[in-house]
Parts: sequence; C-alpha cells; structure tokens
Amino acid sequence: MSATRKSFYRGAASIVTLMVLWEVGARLFLVPAVLPAPSQIAAELVSYASTGKLGHDLLMSGQRVLVGFAIGSLLGATLGLLLGSFKASQWLLEPPLQFFRFIPPIAWLTPVLIWFGIGENGKYVLIAYTTTFMVMINTFAGVAGIKPNQLRAARCLGATRWQAFRHVIIPTALPHILNGMQIGMANSLQTLVVAEMLAANEGLGFLIINSRISLSTELAYVAILLLGAIGFLADSSFRAFAARIAWKYKLA
Repeated sequence: MSATRKSFYRGAASIVTLMVLWEVGARLFLVPAVLPAPSQIAAELVSYASTGKLGHDLLMSGQRVLVGFAIGSLLGATLGLLLGSFKASQWLLEPPLQFFRFIPPIAWLTPVLIWFGIGENGKYVLIAYTTTFMVMINTFAGVAGIKPNQLRAARCLGATRWQAFRHVIIPTALPHILNGMQIGMANSLQTLVVAEMLAANEGLGFLIINSRISLSTELAYVAILLLGAIGFLADSSFRAFAARIAWKYKLA
C-alpha cells in the first residue's frame, strides 16, 4: 500500500472516530443549544441547502475570498520583490509598510465602511489588506536570502539587471511567495468571516451571526464546519498547484 493511501486511510479513520465520539457525547451529555450532534448538523445542512440559500452564501464568500486574496497576493509579491531588490524602495516604502503591518484588518472596518459602504469593494479591500503583508514579508525574506555570488555569476555570464531579476531573483523567491500565499489564505478566511458578520447580508460569516439571532445553533455549526472544509480543500489544492507549477524549485 502506498504511503499516500495509508495517510488517507489514517486521516479518514481519525475523522470517523472523532465524529462517533462527538455524536455519542452530544447525545448523552449535552443539548443541541450547547453542542448539537453531527447528525443534527447534517440534517440542518440538508434543510438549509434545500432552500437554495446555502449555495448563494457559499458563492458570495468564495467570490470575496478569491478576489481579495488574488489582489493581496499580487500586491504583496510586488512589494516584497521591490523591497528586496532595490535599496531606494526600502528607504521609501519600508517605514510606512512596517507601520501599517501592525494595524489589524478589523481596525479598518469603520473607515472602510465609510469609504466604500457595505458593498463588495470594502470586503475586497480588507481581505487584500490581510493577504498583502503575509506575502510581502515572505517574498522579502526570499529575496534577502539570495547569495550575492548568484547575482555575480549571472552578471559574469552577461545577464542584464532585468535578466538577473527575472531569472535569479524571482525563481529563488518563488517558494517564499507561495509560502506567504498559503499563510495569507487562512488569514483571508478569518477576515472574511469578521467582515461578513459586521457588514453583509449573505455569506458564511453572516450565517454564523444570523443564526444567533434565530437561535439556530445547528446552523452556526453548519457554517463553521463548512469554513473548515473550504479551508482544508483550498490549502490542499494550493499545495498541489504549487508542486505542479514549480516542481523544479523543490516545492513539491
């Protein structure tokens, strides 16, 4: 049996065991208002999905994360490459970027609502803001870790400054860029939930906060477990994507 298949079976067995223990414990010792059993959550999932609202919530949350994450990743990688490659950009950009890096996204919620309203643009901005600094820091670390001899060798072989940037700096920094994106993905989901809780009428974050108003604990757990499943699938897919497109940089 292959190692991958063994790992899959072990993971599946652990999940099944956890679900069984949760089911028994919730049925015997707790009430649904405190912690519903998995079977009760599954029944609520089917019931809510049959209304068509769940699909819309998933679509809206997915769209917000994808757009904000893509913008933040592109901006973070660009800033990281600039900071690591050009001294002038460090003098100009590093102080304000370091300042804003320590301001959490949720602190910007009120200004963003004032600037962009409760529409989609504000949520894109908050998610992009979250992702940008994660990718930027990792990219900068990748560029800073390049050995001077690598660049000297490229110049000795006749490479221009742009060619050295393209063929030495970017490939060397690529693993760090992807690592930053992977970390930023989790933070993007966290920011999404907070933004949807406070300024949205649809989405998984809205579903969690709205379930409290309707006293539907099962529905809150539906959204919580879906967020975990989406994060797990997104992370696994991203790992496979990184390994496939950048195998020669030892990312697999």
